Amino acid sequence: MNHKILSGALLLAAAAFSSAAPAADDPAAAVAKAKAPVVQWQAPPAAPAPAKGKTIYVVTCTSQGIGCVRAANGAKEAGEKLGWTVRVIDGKGDPGTWNSAIQSAIAAGANGIIIDAVPPMLVGDGLARAAAAKIPVVSIFNPPPDAGSPVFAYVRPDHRAQGVLMAKWVAADSGGNANILVVEDKEFPELNERVAGFKAEIVQCGQCKIVGSIESTIGTMAQRLPGAVAAELMRKAKADYIVAPFDSNAFFVTEGVRQAGRSGKVKVAGYEGDPQAIQAIRAGTQAMTIANPAEWMGWQAIDEMNRAFGKAKPANIPVAFRLIDRSNAPATKGWLGDVDFRADYEKLWGKK
Repeated sequence: MNHKILSGALLLAAAAFSSAAPAADDPAAAVAKAKAPVVQWQAPPAAPAPAKGKTIYVVTCTSQGIGCVRAANGAKEAGEKLGWTVRVIDGKGDPGTWNSAIQSAIAAGANGIIIDAVPPMLVGDGLARAAAAKIPVVSIFNPPPDAGSPVFAYVRPDHRAQGVLMAKWVAADSGGNANILVVEDKEFPELNERVAGFKAEIVQCGQCKIVGSIESTIGTMAQRLPGAVAAELMRKAKADYIVAPFDSNAFFVTEGVRQAGRSGKVKVAGYEGDPQAIQAIRAGTQAMTIANPAEWMGWQAIDEMNRAFGKAKPANIPVAFRLIDRSNAPATKGWLGDVDFRADYEKLWGKK
């Protein structure tokens, strides 16, 4: 397939399309638009010649966060295409481990560090040491860095727009009459952005109500979340939608729905488009996901790292996303995007 290379105004238009849901759209129209394939590669500016012999460390949020594992796998694959060594460290969902991992990477002589769903504000000491050592840092999933941040570039979707789209889906799917439980993991700023976007938009849905909130953390969700969901469903018998902050979390939400005897009566929705979520959607145990092409994000992070090595400006291109439900769930494991981004990046880097 020939993919149109975007630049300037066209790139901005594509970024707006990837955010899926203009406020003026009615919910059904916004959902239909967001379900369409992402058929254009959002091309960054011309890239510097690939640097040689680099060693990159990727610090993931946790091995339980499938989205960040997928992104790390993408970064490793892309880095190896450039002849680099890419080492992945499991952050284990713990800020102390995240900081020590960054410091270990510095001590090991890393040329670059990727923080993968690791909130920059929780690894300030590590990032300060990386900056002092003149080691570039690229962020995946997190919101844009504040002014003065040592983070060179960020690779992320518009999380708030994803929350808005989620609210439009609930409104359209429920016919404007939903009783919603929201699961919140407040550790991660991007997840807070999703919740904020959802809450701001859901008030536009006539008879939709948020009837409860369930707090969760990535480190404890496997042990605690199913029971917490089951207990909340006992208290909120009218609840018929649960919005999880990401798909790994939605897996345990679904187990809580089963424990409460509410399977088939409560619709579970999530974000990321991870393999187990796509499988659950095809099986009918999860209703939908707002999917990110996580492996593509890993490739994009490596491209940003090469820009840092080449003294170029960061591209900071917004990541495209797509609403996936049973009608358009891919047969492949996870949603990877609908273009051959690997070939496009290799061509950009002069590898094809």
